[in-house]
Amino acid sequence: MKNKVCQSCGMPLYKPEMYGTDSIGTRIEDYCQYCFQHGQFTSDVTMEEMINLCAKYVSKNGGNSEQYIKYMHVQFPTLKRWAQKEDTQAEYYKAINRVLDYINDHLQDNNDLETLAQVACISPFHFHRIFKAIIGENPAQYIQRLRLEHVAENLRTNDTSLDRLATESGYNSMQALSKAFKKYFGIPPSIYKITPSRWAVSRAGQLFPRICKIYPKHIIYLRSIDPEATYNNIWQKLYSFAIFSNLLYEGSESLGACFEFPDNPDQKPEFCPCLSIEYPTTSRNNIEYKEIREGIYAVFTHKGAYKHLTELYKKIWYIWLPESRYNFRDDIIFEKYLNNPASTDENELLTEVYVPVIPKKGYEKN
Repeated sequence: MKNKVCQSCGMPLYKPEMYGTDSIGTRIEDYCQYCFQHGQFTSDVTMEEMINLCAKYVSKNGGNSEQYIKYMHVQFPTLKRWAQKEDTQAEYYKAINRVLDYINDHLQDNNDLETLAQVACISPFHFHRIFKAIIGENPAQYIQRLRLEHVAENLRTNDTSLDRLATESGYNSMQALSKAFKKYFGIPPSIYKITPSRWAVSRAGQLFPRICKIYPKHIIYLRSIDPEATYNNIWQKLYSFAIFSNLLYEGSESLGACFEFPDNPDQKPEFCPCLSIEYPTTSRNNIEYKEIREGIYAVFTHKGAYKHLTELYKKIWYIWLPESRYNFRDDIIFEKYLNNPASTDENELLTEVYVPVIPKKGYEKN
């Protein structure tokens, strides 16, 4: 007979004396006495905190806490206490991720609250509340910011007309766009286009990327919109999921994908940890699947600490792109991490930065 385990900490329950108790003191089989007494949990902790508490106990008793933590990141989400919370939270994150992708693909459309709520499969009232809680902005604010950053990005990186940018960004006219742009950035689009960025960019060190065609690449990722999650925790969860789901293969790559590259100089680009997989899969357990589409990329190699990558992006955005034969192509920017930061000095870290591009007019056949 298979031993029962506590549905909170995973401890094997060999005998009834180890069981927790309900509100009237009756033994219950779901939880151990350390986690559940008198009908309630003995401590209000997150799943991550519980894993760390258990890992300390394992280490104290001579076990391998590192291996235990990796195992528990796979096991704990299946336990009753955490599955109930994770199921609801995961569904919310999955729904909001679906909406974010929809907005990116329909930026010029009239994305009203009802439409977005339908995409999320949540009532408009609850969708508005959940969206703001997770993203930090309400849907209208988020869309407005995305549209204006799209315009600002194109003003600095290619020669698209303001009239066309207004259409692409969902504004009825150039005047409406100019008014909104000035309110957000403090200056009109025409001035913004010729004003040097507040990012102080040095021209020292010319960039010589290789231009190559990338074929469709399948990735899984966990969008880091959980404020309690650390970057390492996200990577651990992603790897645990990939191993548990048998998705890793010999050619799997550790990547970072940026789905919304900001133009605001004060805003740091955010990259979601990703793993490349061999075949398409379905999104589940808060892990999302996406395909990086086929296209032309400029590939830059960076040597050094990840924290210095921002400087490379400044040079790409405000020096290389304007002076090159290419415009930015509106698609996923991604990074490929070529060595392990856990065993490599940060000054020796190698990163390839893949920027989607398209030839400027007149250079299409060059």
